[in-house]
Amino acid sequence: MTYRKEYVLGILSLMPLLAAGTYKGLGWLVTIIVVYVGIPVLIWGLVVDRLVFFVIWIIRHFRESSGHQYYFERPVGPPGFSRRILRDFRVLLFVFVLSAIIVPHVTEVIPANIAIVSNAFVYVAIFILAVPSYIHVLFWVLEDSGLRCHNPKRVTVTAPGAWMSNWLASVGSLGAFLTFAVSLGGSLDKAFSLTTTLLASLLHSCILAPTLIYRRVEPGILAKVRESKTAMAMARLFAPPPSPSVPQSYPPSSPAPLVHPPPNT
Repeated sequence: MTYRKEYVLGILSLMPLLAAGTYKGLGWLVTIIVVYVGIPVLIWGLVVDRLVFFVIWIIRHFRESSGHQYYFERPVGPPGFSRRILRDFRVLLFVFVLSAIIVPHVTEVIPANIAIVSNAFVYVAIFILAVPSYIHVLFWVLEDSGLRCHNPKRVTVTAPGAWMSNWLASVGSLGAFLTFAVSLGGSLDKAFSLTTTLLASLLHSCILAPTLIYRRVEPGILAKVRESKTAMAMARLFAPPPSPSVPQSYPPSSPAPLVHPPPNT
């Protein structure tokens, strides 16, 4: 599977930064790529590789108290383009919302401090993208590995952590950033302009970093997960929920009549 679309979108979203920094030299451009993309990929790969097995270990040892059944579905290949892009924008929303919550505690958010606050927002966003956002990558790897949670009471099968993605996509979480943008801009027009500027500064990171994870890091983690002793033990302890059986016809069909061979003459 190729990731050409994500690379094209990521590079296009990176063009405003590249155009603004061409006069600063090659060193500045390399620094931007390393800080915005390289560091998140490095931290995600190191942390998620270990957390995946820790989560599976917890599921295996606390299975009785959870009341749920966990199992591995048969691998069906990597996620498609639409699902990957949706994940990327959920990371972007996560970064924007947490940054909008943290920055007012760091500096005063008023229109007179728009330059200082904008810079602080970008710095905080880069940190959030590199460190707390690994939780999203962890959920992606668990989902792509085929791990599923079967709730016998609700008769549902979900991927671990699916509730968090739904929460981040809610309107309430987006409202925190909108409140921040209006407070900083002073009006809706300036808030929209500020949002566009911040989006241009961070969109490429939220596309290119996950794409490199899909391409370079996740396949190795998935292979180790499927071949691990913990996953094999879970496969013996749990089985996928049975599919509904075909109901027996009613009334039952009568047995076929016995055909006796003709007597020997």
